[in-house]
Order: sequence, then C-alpha cells, then structure tokens
Amino acid sequence: MKSFIAILVATLIGGASCFAPNSFGAHRAAGLAPTTTFGDVQGMAYISSNQPISVRNQRRSVAPVQTMSLFGLGGPELVIILIAAAFLLGPQKLAELGKEAGKMAGELKEVPKEFQDGLAEGEKQAQELKKEIAASKDAETE
Repeated sequence: MKSFIAILVATLIGGASCFAPNSFGAHRAAGLAPTTTFGDVQGMAYISSNQPISVRNQRRSVAPVQTMSLFGLGGPELVIILIAAAFLLGPQKLAELGKEAGKMAGELKEVPKEFQDGLAEGEKQAQELKKEIAASKDAETE
C-alpha cells in the first residue's frame, strides 16, 4: 500500500507541470523573432504579423487568460487532489468526515434564518428610534 501511494505521489508530482499556464509572449521576452512559414504569410496571420509594435503589445482580450478557481488550481487539479486524499484517508475516515460535513451543513442552514431574525430586530429598533426622534422634534416645535 505504501509503495502504491509513493508511486501515485511521484506520478502526480512528475505531471504537475502540465497544469502550469502557458507563457504568453515568451518569445518576445526572450528577444527571439518568431519564425514564419508559407502558411503564416496568408490571411490573418499575415495581417497580425505586419501590425505596428504598439498594436502587437496591447492586450488582446481577456479570453486567452487562464483563470484558476481555488488557490490557483482548476477543476481537474482539485479532482486529482480529492482522489489522492480519498486513497490516503481510507473509507472509515471518509465516513467520519462525511458525517461531520453533514452536521456542519445542517448548522449552516440555520445561519440565514438567524440573520433574517437579526435584521428584523434591528429594523424594529430603528423604527422605534425614529418614532422617538419624531416625537422629540414635535415636542420642541410646540
């Protein structure tokens, strides 16, 4: 079992570079000119390669930027981590953690109700304070 875990960890660590985002514009930063082929001198590639430097250096769009969700990790990475954690913890520990998560979810259902009750109480106090202020202003004007 320990050898299986060691092999699994080694495999995950070795393949971690596949989750690194691409380096956009690395050839520009290195000072290397991109090579052109026959296909590059036609169509949009030709137009984009003959643009002024100021236009080429502008940010194109938000679309090619890779966004990660949790701590810089995307969905597939989180799934792999969860599967590895499931292998490491075992079925008994997972059952205990599931029960604890269920209890916490039940407790979290009460939070919005308590929040609404607190808002209602605060609104009631604000209305009473508003009435007191209005009554004191009426007493001062008379």
